Amino acid sequence: MLRTFNKNTREYNLYKAMYENQTYEFAKSKRQFYSKLNNGKMKMSKALELMNKYIDPSDPDINDCNLIHAYQTAERIRQKYPTNYEYQLCGLIHDVGKILYTFGEPDWAIVGDTFVVGAEYGKALVYGNLLKNNVDINDTIFRTKFGIYSPNCGVKKLTLSFGHDEYLYSVLKNNKNHRLSEKYLDIIRFHSFYPWHTGGDYSYFMSKEDETLKQNILDFNQFDLYSKTDEKNISQETKDYYKRLLEEYFPEELDW
Repeated sequence: MLRTFNKNTREYNLYKAMYENQTYEFAKSKRQFYSKLNNGKMKMSKALELMNKYIDPSDPDINDCNLIHAYQTAERIRQKYPTNYEYQLCGLIHDVGKILYTFGEPDWAIVGDTFVVGAEYGKALVYGNLLKNNVDINDTIFRTKFGIYSPNCGVKKLTLSFGHDEYLYSVLKNNKNHRLSEKYLDIIRFHSFYPWHTGGDYSYFMSKEDETLKQNILDFNQFDLYSKTDEKNISQETKDYYKRLLEEYFPEELDW
């Protein structure tokens, strides 16, 4: 399933608001704010259940709650990698950062394709013409190709528009009481960075290590993006399977 975007739709209006508000200063301040992880304690299984009440308004392909999509993605991964439990869990929880909606964040600060702030905008951004309304476009440094960054500095050194990817990455990175490894944390962090890993933008920021990261995300993308038409009635057996994995890899409450 290829994503299609049209004007005068819910996703068009979301991107319009995103491009007006996702400035470098906004993204930087949100990263700092949520890095404190002072929004309470909760088990990953509970956070996952909160996806049952969220429908992603940036996605033109589905109107189902994100919990269904979580199981669909994980099940696609399990079919191909039946013994890679970390990868399956990565698929299950990759969108859990969308619990930002429970903290009162607007949709444009939660979902949508992420993009670099603090440098020239890429060419592959969805509705990229709307970026003319972002105040950063008037900054002489931000308008340059490299902006505040250096060539080949590595994508991990870039500041991206803030959303559920960066938030969940921060939660997982700063909590030490789980068993999900760095490879899967990085997939979660950059899976919405479509202008880079799919659109071909920002290659001049890549380090040698980023090629492996990019290939990992593209592999994940086939399970994430193309699982949305799969079975929507999740069996109790499937739920129980992932409940056991969650207990094994996330046995304790996390700071959010």
